[in-house]
This record gives sequence, structure tokens and C-alpha cells, in this order.
Amino acid sequence: MRRIIYTSIAAPDLDRAAMFHLLHQARSANQARGLTGVLLRADRRLLQVLEGPTWKLLAVFESIRRDVRHSNVAVIEERSIAEPTFPGWPMRYFDDRKIGDARAFFEARDEGAVSAEVEEVVRDFFVEAFAASAAQVIPSRPRAVRPSSPRPC
Repeated sequence: MRRIIYTSIAAPDLDRAAMFHLLHQARSANQARGLTGVLLRADRRLLQVLEGPTWKLLAVFESIRRDVRHSNVAVIEERSIAEPTFPGWPMRYFDDRKIGDARAFFEARDEGAVSAEVEEVVRDFFVEAFAASAAQVIPSRPRAVRPSSPRPC
């Protein structure tokens, strides 16, 4: 059993509808192969934790790496694991609209069910995504304050 955690950047045309189509395909394929995991999306940034039998996982990851629906694939962690973190879930999905749900999901897991490494990667992913989106916000200029009466106090 093995785990791969990676990040990538979604292609500009991977909109919400295309994403749900991809998820449907991934869930079916992962279930047939005995793979489990979670996929997170914040704007165009993606993070996936994928787990399963080593040879099946590596074969699927090679396919993922070549997929044109994303780019800049960077492996954060690849290691052997004793058991899957997300048993019975061929592909759980959370996007930046559901950060609260993602956090509740990870907090609701039994103590130790989600490794500290996975929790840290997920937390960092959403923190970095929030910081990146906040950096793009340009605050509006405050209006000049006008006195309520033309006479000075």
C-alpha cells in the first residue's frame, strides 16, 4: 500500500462542469482499481492525496501526470503506508467553496485516522490558497469624509 500527495495547476478550461465530469470518471476508475483519496481545489490550484496498492497507484499516477487538464505536477510526498487514510472513498472532493466542510471532515475523523503529514499538507494548501487570493484583492480607496456642516467646530 502506498500514498502519493501532489499538487498541480488546473487548466484554464477545467471549469466546474468539467471538474465534476473528471470526478465521476476518477471515482469509477479508482473504485475498480482499489484506490482511495481526496482531491482539493482552490481557484486553479489542486492537491490530491491518492492511496492504494503500489503498482496500481503508480500506473494511475503516471496517467495523471500526463493528463492535459492540469500542469506543474509536483509530488509532495510518496511513501509506503500500512492502511488507507480514506477507506471506502474512491475520491472525496472539496473546493474552496467548501473549506469549512473539508475542515469538519478532517476533524471528524478518528484520532490518528488521518496522519499528521496529511493534515498538515491539507491545512497548508488552504492557507496558501487563501493568502494567494487575498493578495489579489485590491482594497477600495476610502471616500473622503465630508463635514456634516459647513461651519468648523
